[in-house]
Formats: sequence, C-alpha cells, structure tokens
Amino acid sequence: MILYDYKCTRDHRFEAGVASMSSPAPDCPDCGEASRRVLTTVRTSGFASAGHSREDMPKSWKGMSGGSPDAVNYWRRSMEKREKLEERYPELGGDRRPILAHEGIFQGRPLRAGDDIGASVEAAVTADAKQSASAPAAGKPRAGAGKANSGGKPAGTSAAGSTTARGGARGR
Repeated sequence: MILYDYKCTRDHRFEAGVASMSSPAPDCPDCGEASRRVLTTVRTSGFASAGHSREDMPKSWKGMSGGSPDAVNYWRRSMEKREKLEERYPELGGDRRPILAHEGIFQGRPLRAGDDIGASVEAAVTADAKQSASAPAAGKPRAGAGKANSGGKPAGTSAAGSTTARGGARGR
C-alpha cells in the first residue's frame, strides 16, 4: 500500500493509501467529490535532537557553575527532558545498571551489577595483557641512553656534575 496526498475540487486535503501508483484517485472522505493527487510537502529545515546524554551532564557542584541558579535550572530541565525521552525510547537510555568495580583491571570496562564476574575478569585480564604486549615499554631505557662515558659519569654531565644541553661543559 502506498500513501499519497490528495486534494478534492472543494480544496479538502487528505492522505489515502492505494494499492499501486496507477490506482485511481479515491473520492474525498469529507464531501465525496473527485480528487487528484498533489505533491507531498517535505520539511527540509530544522533538526531533531535527543539533547544531552547522561554522560554529558555535570556530576559535581563545580560542573554546575558552583550552583548558579540558572545553570541548575538549565540542567534540571535538560535531565527531565532526557528522562521523558528515555521512558518513551528505552534504547536511548544506555546501561543504567550500577557499577561495582571501575579501577584496576576494570578501568577501561567497568564491572556492572548482573555481569558474569568470571567472564568479566577473564575478558579484562586478556584485554590488559594484549594492551601491555602491544604498547612499548615505558620503563625500558633507550639504546645508548644513560650509559657512562669514560669519566664514569652519564653522557651530558659536566665535570662539576651539572647537566648541560649538548653534553659538553657550560659556557664560562
């Protein structure tokens, strides 16, 4: 079934579903007069916004501009709009389960209420191991860095023990 906009000879506009685009135009439901198909108006301006997500909303008093009444009212209205939207469309709400652990191995992927603890720990440890294997070791010295020169001091240190920019003695 295809929906088209129609207009009768008495200027009544209505929408009707027909079997195909070659089907005859239906009579006007208001007056019974003959009708003809008209172009559908399409809105091309404006936009729809879901508003701020829960992650965007301030989590502290400092984030609310120190409790400014205007800021508090703005965020209160924003939160109320978001709650109404999430009631209507629950898929926009995201995961609202409480977080049980978010530090250590769970830093990148928090453990939430209802999660399988064994599977979550295994996934976090595996991800942590993969990340540490792929990242260069930050604590390892580079080749040649920190080696002692013939004087027994690290390169870049003067006889007086002060570090210089190019490894030689400071200009006197």
